[in-house]
Amino acid sequence: MGRSARVAILVVIAIASGVALFVHAPIPQPDAYHAFGDTRTIGGIPNALNVLSNIPFFFVGVLGLRFLVNPGAAFESLRERPAYVLFFAGVLLTAFGSSYYHWQPTTQRLFWDRFPMAIAFTALFASVIAERIDVYWSRILLLPFVFLGVGSVVAWRISEDQGAGDLRAYVFVQGFPMIALPLLMAMFRARYTRSAWLLVVVLFYVAAKALEQLDVQIYSALGGAVSGHSLKHLAAAAATYAVLEMLKRRKPLASEVHSAA
Repeated sequence: MGRSARVAILVVIAIASGVALFVHAPIPQPDAYHAFGDTRTIGGIPNALNVLSNIPFFFVGVLGLRFLVNPGAAFESLRERPAYVLFFAGVLLTAFGSSYYHWQPTTQRLFWDRFPMAIAFTALFASVIAERIDVYWSRILLLPFVFLGVGSVVAWRISEDQGAGDLRAYVFVQGFPMIALPLLMAMFRARYTRSAWLLVVVLFYVAAKALEQLDVQIYSALGGAVSGHSLKHLAAAAATYAVLEMLKRRKPLASEVHSAA
């Protein structure tokens, strides 16, 4: 099957996923979402572990941006770098946005948690398009993808202000890239070594979502030591760090073949 046909399949899956979601009833933001298991105040910090567990995002963001200043063999073309700049910038900003939200969890503050995450999700998706399909199209789609991600959060926030909150667009922006990454890996050949690290990213993301859903249960099972949501932050930060490790360790496959010859 030719590359154009595989791209068409991916586009059809994206469209079908979007249509399936948008024929679904609006998805409101439940007030119960803000009722986290661990609400302890430590050292004057309310909801302390949910706030402090965002610190790894800060360090991953800083380390990622610092690495991109001189990425060595991580890219065949520096035209691939802007997507990762936006990805690690989104990770860095998530440390602040999520901490701000968890300091006093409300739907209004949740906007600042989701805003930078939307940037990170969409930028990562664009970066994988560059590596698996085409650098040119990745550059063309990068800003539209990021604007779509940011727009989904803004649209949700406006819908909340109008009294009819609807998360469908944000659910698509957050969920589809994680579904699409394994598809891209299966359908298109890698141009770099260490490409399997992307599966590690997906697995950590899935673990983070599971920990988020089991927040209270995990807090209870661990005797109040730490909650599922705090562990969710650590798993999500590990996913972002896996991206950095992938970039630091990988090399273009073409150069590796040349060296072996």
